[in-house]
Amino acid sequence: MMNLLRTMAKAIFAPILYRYPPIGLQPSELGIYLQELLNRSQVPGDVAEIGCSVGGTACLASALVRKYAPSKHYICYDTFRGFVQEQMNADILRGTPGGVRHSYADNSYQLVRKILDLHHCQEVRLVAGDITKIPEDQLSDRYSVVLLDVDLSEPTYVGLQRIYPRLSDGGIILVDDCRQDPGQRWKAHLGYQRFCDERGLRPRMHYGFGVIEK
Repeated sequence: MMNLLRTMAKAIFAPILYRYPPIGLQPSELGIYLQELLNRSQVPGDVAEIGCSVGGTACLASALVRKYAPSKHYICYDTFRGFVQEQMNADILRGTPGGVRHSYADNSYQLVRKILDLHHCQEVRLVAGDITKIPEDQLSDRYSVVLLDVDLSEPTYVGLQRIYPRLSDGGIILVDDCRQDPGQRWKAHLGYQRFCDERGLRPRMHYGFGVIEK
C-alpha cells in the first residue's frame, strides 16, 4: 500500500519532482552511454534500455537518437514495479543485502510514461515485463546499442542470452553495475561473467560497465 501511495504522489507531482530528467547512472557511465550512441549511429538496429527506472536516462539518450539516428526506435524494457522477488532472493543468498529488496517498487508504467512525455520523448516505446519472460515479438530483430541495467545476476545473464544474438555487427551492450569494489551490492557482474565464460568472450570492464561488442 505504501508503495502505491508513493507512486501516486510521484505521478501527481511529476511536473515539479521531475522537471529535470531523473538520471540514475553515474556521470562517467552516462557519458559513455551517450558517446556510444553517437559512435554507433550508423550501425543498424534499435536502441534499448533494459531496466530504465523512471526514464531519466531515456529522456537524454532518446534525444540523441532522434537527432542523429532518426530511423532507429528507442525502447525501454522494465517491470515498472521493482525486482522479481525470486531473482532477488537468489542474489541475497549470494550476498546482496536484503534491505534493497523493494528498491524501485514505487514505480509504474504510467509514471515513466508521464515523465517521458513531460520531456517531449513521446517516441520512446515502453515494454512492461521481466526481460527473462518478455515475448519474442516484443523484442527487435536487431539492436545497435543496449544498456542492460537490471542489477541482478539472473536477469542479466538471461537478458544477454536473448539480446546478444540480435546485436548487429558493430553493436555494443553495456552492462551496468559490473564494478567489483567492496561497496558493490549488486550481482549483475556474476551474470555478465557467466555469459562471457559460456560464449568464450573476454570480459572487459569500462568505468563500471561490462562491455560486449560484435
